[in-house]
Amino acid sequence: MQLSNFCVSYSNAASDELVQKMIDWFETDTKSKTVKPSRDTRKDIQKWVEVGTPLYKEIEAVKRKYLNKYLEEFPYVYKGRKVLLSEETKIQKTDPKGGGFHSFHSEVSHYKNIRRILVWTLYLNDIPEDEGETEFLLQKIRVRPEKGKMTIFPASFPWQHRGNPVHTKPKYISTGWWLFPKEGEMD
Repeated sequence: MQLSNFCVSYSNAASDELVQKMIDWFETDTKSKTVKPSRDTRKDIQKWVEVGTPLYKEIEAVKRKYLNKYLEEFPYVYKGRKVLLSEETKIQKTDPKGGGFHSFHSEVSHYKNIRRILVWTLYLNDIPEDEGETEFLLQKIRVRPEKGKMTIFPASFPWQHRGNPVHTKPKYISTGWWLFPKEGEMD
C-alpha cells in the first residue's frame, strides 16, 4: 500500500444547499470567532462555526459520515471504544493574488496539537485547474478543490501539505481535525 492511499477524497459529500449555506454564513456572520491575516505567511480569513448551532450540526453530520467511511476503509487508524472528536469547525476564505498559507506543514507540530489524528477538508466551491489545490509534498499528489468534496488524510509529519495559490477567484473551505479522546477518556 502506498502512503498516498491514506489521502481519500469523497465527491459530493456535502449538498449544494449546505455548501451555499456555509458560504453565506461566512460572508454575513459578524459574531463568531474570526482570525484575520496577521503575518506575511498567512493571508486568509478564518471563522469558527459555533458548536451546537444548526449549521454546526449539519456540518458535523457530514464530517461524521465521512469519518466513518474512512474508518471502514482503514479500521486500524483508531481502535478505541470512545469516538474520535472534532471540536472545531472553521470556514476560511482565500482570496486570489496573495491569500492563503502556502508553506508546507503538518497538522501535528508540537505537544499542544498532539491529539490530532486526521485532517478533514470540505471544499465549498470549484476552483479552475492548476490553482488552489491541496498539495502533499512527500506523496506528490494534489487535490483539486471541487464543490462538496470532502478530503481526509493523516495529521502526522509525513503528510506535509499546503494550499496552493488561487489566481482567478476566492477559494472557500471548511476544515479541522479529528482528535483522539483526552487522556483518561480513551478506555
